[in-house]
Amino acid sequence: MDFDFTTEPAEFIERPNRFVVVARLRGTGEVVRAHCPDPGRLRELLLPGAAVHLSPHAAPGRRTAHSLRFVEHPQTGVLISLESNLANRLFHEALLARALPPFAAYRAIEREVTPPGPHAGGVRSRFDFRLTADDGRVCWVEVKSATLVEEGTALFPDAVTARGRRHVQELAALAGAGIATSVCFVIQRPDALRLRPQWDRDPGFSRALQSAAGAGVRVHAFRALVALDRAEILGPVSVELADWR
Repeated sequence: MDFDFTTEPAEFIERPNRFVVVARLRGTGEVVRAHCPDPGRLRELLLPGAAVHLSPHAAPGRRTAHSLRFVEHPQTGVLISLESNLANRLFHEALLARALPPFAAYRAIEREVTPPGPHAGGVRSRFDFRLTADDGRVCWVEVKSATLVEEGTALFPDAVTARGRRHVQELAALAGAGIATSVCFVIQRPDALRLRPQWDRDPGFSRALQSAAGAGVRVHAFRALVALDRAEILGPVSVELADWR
């Protein structure tokens, strides 16, 4: 995927709230406020002085004139995308290219679809994809973005996610009715060897994911190569669901 935006390097200063960062543009020295699209904690990445990359993004009604696109890992220099919706776009592109073997049999792709039937807690969720094979078989897919990696292990979530827990519970209910379902994690950096749920940060989501896998929900994880002008899914990594605390 080639990006349709340009970036300029900056130095991270602070993060007043989950959705705003303050940074100093390296070219001009100007201090600017930028929208942060990833509401996670990001405490291991957004450290004072960290190299970040911003895009000019002025629009009517916006309180910030820039968007935070990438951060360079403070220790390794690995470029990491902070756009949560990029994971969904990369997954869609890979589906179209038939580059994901677990989903190669599915030809029709629909996005943002609500499944029929009862839903957890009475809430009707929309899932990222409904895939349909030529023989009519359907697979419901929810895509999650991961950015936190420690010693080769991607950890999700970075912050407690009630919405994510509800998604996997609803997918488990569909799987229990004999319908194919999947949770797919796109790790927006290339240095992950495996993915685990982050049991110590969100045990509720971690238990729900483990239970969903036991109910038949297929769990996949893919790492991605990210550059300033493009990104692509590189391939799968293993998923370990056991409580490792």
